[in-house]
Amino acid sequence: MTMELPEHLPHEMTEEQYRRLPENIAREIEVVHGHVIVCESPVPEHNRVARRLASAMEQLPSTEPCIRAETDIDVVLWRVPKFTFRRPDVTVYRCLPERGAKPEASDALIVVEVSSPSTAAEDLLDKKAQYARVGIPLYLVVSLDTKYEIEEVREFRLDAHAGEYRLHRLHREGFLELEHVIIGEISFADLVR
Repeated sequence: MTMELPEHLPHEMTEEQYRRLPENIAREIEVVHGHVIVCESPVPEHNRVARRLASAMEQLPSTEPCIRAETDIDVVLWRVPKFTFRRPDVTVYRCLPERGAKPEASDALIVVEVSSPSTAAEDLLDKKAQYARVGIPLYLVVSLDTKYEIEEVREFRLDAHAGEYRLHRLHREGFLELEHVIIGEISFADLVR
């Protein structure tokens, strides 16, 4: 969810300007097509689902030799024509050779957004198109209801030829069953308990 831009921040920002921000301010924004988007702090239940999902994903077997699953880290989508980065709720990416390095879109294998009714449109339209544009193979949208229970998880797989995501599966039976990049099953109950 976005909110009003504080007066002390510009409405547009370059990557260099973003990198010079104090961390406490940088953590509150995303930059999309050079425009600053202020992000509202999520509720604890949202963060809990993301944190537990990242942990569960990292523990499951993978088709990649080495992966990391992190919550709330910057992923640069593109720099041209204007700087754009998002901060997915969970990012699964190939291990990076340098300690402290942040993943770029080309490193990301799976991105996840934990979506509530107030963020569903952005998660299913804008972010979905942006993540597909940069070629991230798998996009998961975890839909929370008004009681912060998981209604479903939408699994989108990239159609690289078309450059867009196709709905691969709706997970509604209380389990997320992954078979691409990460192999295994994650219980909805374990994520919301």
